[in-house]
Amino acid sequence: MVHAGTDSGSARQRVRDAINHRQPQRVPFSWGLGITREMHDVLVQHAASRSLDWNRIHDEVEDILTITPDHRGRPLRHTTEIWGIGRKTVRYEGGSYDEFDRKPLAGARTPADIDRHRWPSADSFDFAGLRNKVLSRDPGSRKAHRADILCSGNPLEIYTWMTGLEETLINLLLRPAVVRAALRHITDFFLDMMQRTAEAVGDLIDIFYFADDLGSQQTLLFSRQTYREVIQPYHTELCARSRELVPDSKAMFHTDGSVYDILPDLIDAGVQILEAVQTEAAGMEPRRLKRDFGSLLAFHGAISVQQLLPRAAADEVRAECTELIDTFGAGGGYVAAPSHSIQYGTPPQNVFAMLETVVGEEQFADLCRGARR
Repeated sequence: MVHAGTDSGSARQRVRDAINHRQPQRVPFSWGLGITREMHDVLVQHAASRSLDWNRIHDEVEDILTITPDHRGRPLRHTTEIWGIGRKTVRYEGGSYDEFDRKPLAGARTPADIDRHRWPSADSFDFAGLRNKVLSRDPGSRKAHRADILCSGNPLEIYTWMTGLEETLINLLLRPAVVRAALRHITDFFLDMMQRTAEAVGDLIDIFYFADDLGSQQTLLFSRQTYREVIQPYHTELCARSRELVPDSKAMFHTDGSVYDILPDLIDAGVQILEAVQTEAAGMEPRRLKRDFGSLLAFHGAISVQQLLPRAAADEVRAECTELIDTFGAGGGYVAAPSHSIQYGTPPQNVFAMLETVVGEEQFADLCRGARR
């Protein structure tokens, strides 16, 4: 069953209830890492076949909006460009994706090599116009607001993109001083971005969004000792600063993969919401996560984009989403969301089945009536 709760009058209140471990009337929903461009086109066509406006449905069901300042200079294809990272487009049957093809810190062997890099500045972003940008999208502040990763931070991930995964893992063991030097520069940038974001729209922020992928499908990418000694101090600093700037905000942390063993360390670092929650990864069973960490963490994600959405029948999607809501949502503490980007090849009817289950059959029917073309 879906647990009944108090009446949450807006999406923002619904999210606030959930992340503060209070029972909302229904679990909130977020698209999380979104939908690939090609899959979006499929959903537009599927909705149109039912005389529905997909973009309106997409926006209506989203309970968490992202706060991101605009870049002042030339338009960026992707914000990773500010770090000197290059991308190339790789095409596959049905679509395309980006791979990194320029890694500016590859081969850096000393902290001095790191210091010589031209590091970005928060001066490159427009914070003066940020408040109007947020309120023009959500005039009545009906939705919850999440300061985007650009404002909050993914220090290890940025370093990995600047260096390459293999070299990063080697440096964590053999050249930790090099990694620390890079993480210091990257963290300082994000501390400045958080400060300026909070000065502009702090009263609108419910969540600061941090990220660093720490797990693979079967295990951690490195030992807990390596995490504690090299990486955790920067996560701790970022999470602590977010609460100093906006005391009522929550620290959301994205990581893919099998991360059960490192969750106590993330909690010690100040993480309050775990995002992605990839339940096929080793050790990431929903009941186990809720039992062992549900009093300390809220969960965001868990609706599988690996198996459930692309491979199951619509009725199976409904049943699994109901089970996730029943497990993670008991007593609050759950934002229903896909566990990563929904990709091309996912049956569109499964996406609709997910929404119908999370939002509620009657409410989703009302929403669709309002989205008729």
